[in-house]
Amino acid sequence: MWEQCLDACIDTLKTIPFLLVVYFCIEVLEHKWAWQKALQRSRRWEPLMGALVGCIPQCGFSAAGATLYNAGALGSGTLIAIFLATSDEALPVLLSSQAPPATIGLLIGCKLVVAVVFGYLFSWTVFRSETVSITPSAEENEHTHPWRWGTVVKSAVLHTIQIACFMLVCLCVINLALYWIGEQALSKLLLANTILQPFLTALIGLVPGCATSVLLTELWMQGAISFGAAIAGLSTGAGFGYLILFRQSGKRRKAAKVLLCTYLAAVCAGVVIQWLF
Repeated sequence: MWEQCLDACIDTLKTIPFLLVVYFCIEVLEHKWAWQKALQRSRRWEPLMGALVGCIPQCGFSAAGATLYNAGALGSGTLIAIFLATSDEALPVLLSSQAPPATIGLLIGCKLVVAVVFGYLFSWTVFRSETVSITPSAEENEHTHPWRWGTVVKSAVLHTIQIACFMLVCLCVINLALYWIGEQALSKLLLANTILQPFLTALIGLVPGCATSVLLTELWMQGAISFGAAIAGLSTGAGFGYLILFRQSGKRRKAAKVLLCTYLAAVCAGVVIQWLF
């Protein structure tokens, strides 16, 4: 039981540098209103760039994406692309298990395509009327609050500490729940190789934390789930991103919409891939 709490502490510590950098950038963006125009000009490439960044095997990038989204710097379609592309610890597990390069390339390639396709699809349909702005009063704040490096750094550090504490508590609860349920019991639940597997693994992938991606990767390597089911689960497995996404109370309804779209995209991709392979 203590091992699960220790894992939660380690996962949280690994994410802190990403959060600190992101919050520092957000503070700079809020003080420098000219950056808003630069962000607006790059909107057409956002889902693609988000998917590419999400492919980097670090759960901190999904947390960074959710943080930028809450600050108004990213669109919903871009955040969904980041979540779908994120694989957390799947790549390190495959590399440590000496999986064939073709297998690793197929996994990452499929997730990248799924992320780009659905990122743009949701941007052009469900979230087509969405407006993205860092803060409505950012321009006023530039005049009312003088630019000071000390203020920016202090604010970034405080925000990082708040999020880190929030994540630590949640991850301890989640890891303990997985410990009590047991990996073997979960594996037996998914042994039936049916079309329903992507639905189940996508639900498991929604559980925050890097342990989820490790579990799904191991189940796939052991033959307990199909390749399509692994894609579905790893596509929803966005690490700590969901925890940060729902932390902002004023956007929880929209956050639920993002979560639902991410789940549906992962299931659709998983079912299609399972049928093809």
